[in-house]
Amino acid sequence: MTSPHVFVTMADILNLECDAWLLPTDSFLSIRRHWLSAHRDLQKLANASCGNDFRAGRVLAQAIRNWDQQSPQPVLTAVPHNNVWGPHVVAERLEAFVVAAKEALGGRSSRRPYPLLAIPFFGTAGGGAGQHLGAALRDILDCISDLSSRYSIDVVLVLRDRAAFSLAQKLRREALAKGCGWAPLNPQLQGKAITLGEKAKAGHLVPFLGAGISVSAGAPTWGQLLERLRDGIDLNDAADVDFSRLGPLDHASVLEQMYVDQNGSRSEFENAVADLVDLPRYGLAPALLATLPSAGAITLNYDRLFEMACADAQRPRTVLPENVPTVGGEWLLKLHGSVSKPETIVLTRDDYLGFNSTRAALSALVKAHLLTHHLLFVGFGLADDHFHEIVHDVRQALSSHDPVRQQMGTVLSLFNEPHQRLVWSGKLDILPMAGRFPDGNMTEEERNAARQEAGRDMEIFLDMTAAYAADDHSYLLAPAYTQGLSEDEVQLRRHLLALAKHHQTPATAEVWGVISKTLINLGFDPDATYTDRVNREN
Repeated sequence: MTSPHVFVTMADILNLECDAWLLPTDSFLSIRRHWLSAHRDLQKLANASCGNDFRAGRVLAQAIRNWDQQSPQPVLTAVPHNNVWGPHVVAERLEAFVVAAKEALGGRSSRRPYPLLAIPFFGTAGGGAGQHLGAALRDILDCISDLSSRYSIDVVLVLRDRAAFSLAQKLRREALAKGCGWAPLNPQLQGKAITLGEKAKAGHLVPFLGAGISVSAGAPTWGQLLERLRDGIDLNDAADVDFSRLGPLDHASVLEQMYVDQNGSRSEFENAVADLVDLPRYGLAPALLATLPSAGAITLNYDRLFEMACADAQRPRTVLPENVPTVGGEWLLKLHGSVSKPETIVLTRDDYLGFNSTRAALSALVKAHLLTHHLLFVGFGLADDHFHEIVHDVRQALSSHDPVRQQMGTVLSLFNEPHQRLVWSGKLDILPMAGRFPDGNMTEEERNAARQEAGRDMEIFLDMTAAYAADDHSYLLAPAYTQGLSEDEVQLRRHLLALAKHHQTPATAEVWGVISKTLINLGFDPDATYTDRVNREN
């Protein structure tokens, strides 16, 4: 098993699938409105879970009791008193959170090799760190890295502010130069992650998402989906049907017909599919992919997880073909339909055969991006017949026979499958996260564990890709971030802030329009009061 890891993403903890999450509060058990949406009785549960020791500050973290074990476990964690903030303060409270979370989780099963604990930008709203965000971010990153290693847990720092996210990624890139970070990945995969991140930063990368990115959130695989669909009908009418001898498309076609026969319409089948894949929380993979700067994205998934993640990452996408895209806006093409419109779902053989006549324009959009961009295939088995048709058409359109120029994308594969390398040689660069595919000598439990570990390595790969794709530098001029900067950056910040105060004249209005836009992109807030201090506060 690889070592524990610290992830960083832009997301909403309440929408992220994890094992436990830090719920900030104080000795009065005050909970901010946003967190209350986690449960209609959250405040009552918090009051009932905490005794006098928590209220007196002798206990710093307490898990909410009587919580649904199918949902991520919230752990009440006390923010610092009296605006006192420093490395020792944050370390004490975050360690208390980790201990309480592990105790609450106990022997609860997880879909991951290591439990995943989610932490917000702790203490910055009312815990004393709001005036020195850069220093607080450094303290938190240092602390959770240590806790992850000591307690054998994965930790994800969940940020909501683009300045914090961009600074965190910068600090992590600097740590890699010093030999720290992303240790679970071998040097070859690290190099590939950096290259893909730089492609994304340049606007050349387009994510292409398959069902695998939703599995960590509890979504069924294709086989599991078909099996669960069978639970919704009376199979006595198909006693003579050997489903194991049917391919997936024909399997789905038989089930569809049985739903129609037993319920009178296809809508029951469509709604059953939608119900099985419509999940409330996204996993790490969609959250990490949502932070990549990319105008477009493509998916074969029916669920809404990626568009949820994009909205939480402050990169909302227009879903095609359901909505009309805005000029210059970011979009998500749902090639095989969506749970929001179950009648559009492509699952049976008839659906596939009718695809070309009803959605030719959508396929054309995919082909255009294969020709002009580098596609990143994630959670994709490469066995989809429709995908093979698209790649074939694009290959026919390319006049060059240079294999390097005809590499249309990169595939993140869980395992090394030599036959796939032969099939896609010269077309796609296949990057396996782990060794050979689990063989028949392994037990089902061992195979599942191997898949979980390879899936986690893929998340770590995406985490590194996202760190090198970060194209935002708003931390540089954002208020209260001085203490997170290097001395050179502090000097540059002072010069730029001085420029921002420079008197503008009508003769330079056009130039100032460009300068002002640049300053705002770098985090400048015209309404803020800047009282920069270079030294860190303890």
